[in-house]
Amino acid sequence: MRQLHIAFFNRSFYPDTTATGQLLTELCESLVRVHGCRVSVVAGFPLLSAEKHGNVPAKGLVLQREQYRGIEILRARGTRFSKRRFIGRFSNYVTYFLSACYAGLRLDRPDVVVALTDPPIIGLGAYLASRWFRVPLVMSYRDIFPEVARLLEDFKSQTVDRVLQRVNCFLAENADRVVALGDTMRLRLIEEKGADPAKTIIIPDWADCDEIVPGPKRNQFALAHGLLDKFVVMHSGNIGLSQGLETVVQAASYLRDYPEIQMVFVGDGIRRPVLEQQAKSLGLQNVRFLPFQPKESLKESFAAADVFVVSLKQGLAGYIVPSKLYGILAAGRPYVAAVEESCEITAITKKYNSGLLSKLGEPEDLAEKILALYRDHKLAQRLGENARRAALEFDRALQVRKYDELFHELVRIPFAVLQPRFSFLKRLFDVLLSGLGLIVSAPLWAIFSLLIRIEDRGPVFYRQERVGKHGKVFQALKFRSMIPAAEKGLGPVQAAEDDWRVTRMGRILRPTAMDELPQLWNIFRGDMSFVGPRALRSAEIEVKSPGPGAMSIKPLPNFQLRHQVRPGLTGLAQVYAPRDATRRQKLRFDLLYIKHRTFWLDFKLILISFYITFRGQWERRRKKF
Repeated sequence: MRQLHIAFFNRSFYPDTTATGQLLTELCESLVRVHGCRVSVVAGFPLLSAEKHGNVPAKGLVLQREQYRGIEILRARGTRFSKRRFIGRFSNYVTYFLSACYAGLRLDRPDVVVALTDPPIIGLGAYLASRWFRVPLVMSYRDIFPEVARLLEDFKSQTVDRVLQRVNCFLAENADRVVALGDTMRLRLIEEKGADPAKTIIIPDWADCDEIVPGPKRNQFALAHGLLDKFVVMHSGNIGLSQGLETVVQAASYLRDYPEIQMVFVGDGIRRPVLEQQAKSLGLQNVRFLPFQPKESLKESFAAADVFVVSLKQGLAGYIVPSKLYGILAAGRPYVAAVEESCEITAITKKYNSGLLSKLGEPEDLAEKILALYRDHKLAQRLGENARRAALEFDRALQVRKYDELFHELVRIPFAVLQPRFSFLKRLFDVLLSGLGLIVSAPLWAIFSLLIRIEDRGPVFYRQERVGKHGKVFQALKFRSMIPAAEKGLGPVQAAEDDWRVTRMGRILRPTAMDELPQLWNIFRGDMSFVGPRALRSAEIEVKSPGPGAMSIKPLPNFQLRHQVRPGLTGLAQVYAPRDATRRQKLRFDLLYIKHRTFWLDFKLILISFYITFRGQWERRRKKF
């Protein structure tokens, strides 16, 4: 079997100590040492102090090549401002991204390109490299943006959010494989970013169960920090924006009458000074902050804990999966998790009975769960033993093997098969046909506009917000077929048969679908396609007439999958479903089209649609042809 060359893109890499950087370093080391791969990493220069990790000499203006344990590192130069302010993070990320795009083109030809999400736009550089070398692209999501970006407390921008949304939708849709860290993250990528379910797999993070093992509490770390005679409740790792650790400090205030219980934060991060000030203002003597521990010391620092706490802010389930849990499992320690029901940590905790779940954002409940483990040593021991057994299923060797198998699977598939031309042909067809249609139908536009205007002197066109691909809202254009202000007092109610609101011109336009002729412009612009699910309004409801039978469309299972593709002027549901079919029935047609769409299916549906138009059957409540 020939040696594979895998190229990774991620700003953080050895010697950086971020969780993503450390996990990527471990993945690359194992691919080289165990699986015999050649590995290159397009990384940034370390943001760590030279005193801790030594200077990385600057040799190239934009790019510097290094070697680490058989891994080729291409250091893409960027600014190195403090990460504590948005402007510093933004400058570091953008300058690294531009340098990384250049570095990607200087790689020896890889067999597979893999992008992580530091920074969230780095996948574009990896996409450029993968298409330059015509090799598969794997998007390995550690965080999902823009949702995670909204954690930034010093910067809010809808424009940045929209850019990040479009970038991530583009990458999720165009990657040859998408790797999620758990079930909830996979679902979010499919429903909200347009990832193909058939190409989206789960490979969780890991811990090295040979390096991190259950150990005695009496060790050098516990002795050095006076923890031996304390019941230690530990948070270990990055002290950042996503964990909501203020709740943990508040929980310590409920435990102040138990001086033997110590809340210990091990690590550093941009929220540490805030938490230190919070503990000081509350006068807490049972909260301690200890320095970051290198990987080599984790075995002893983890063994010094009696219980761990794992937390994640409300609304982040599936957008972030805290990797620190896997080290806790490997150490064989129980934990209390303050996370949402849909979080991957909840699923692991319930499956393996390895910890206790606390109500999110309720420090008193968190304190009660800690006290339960403090008082019941047998419960704590049993949960810890279960945690170690669970860790063996998330061992580093197992998860790295999954990556290796994925890479070998991809190189066996011809690139032309991985990147089908259907999307390109579909868009080209849409542009050419809509452009031709706009030219040919110009006389009809003039005639219809004149007749609509003469009838009631109202506006010719009707503009309506519709939801398009990836949830993007656009203005759909139609010839007005109802009286002005037809929805006043009624809302978005579907037209009934012999609806009194329909004008005389509307009774001519609607059966032939000529009222939708202006949507040729939406197709030409790229808001719509000729074939696809019907473009719905944001607040559209499923009713045949106003009344108590109204039902929101949002609860329908898999409804968000409709947004993987552009909405269409026609489609399976428009052609085959009765006009008064329920939204659930129409959704089945939409999902069937998304699963089996081909150029020839589109062509067939367009021909049938012309036939229905010529017969004037679009308003028919039952079979249209």
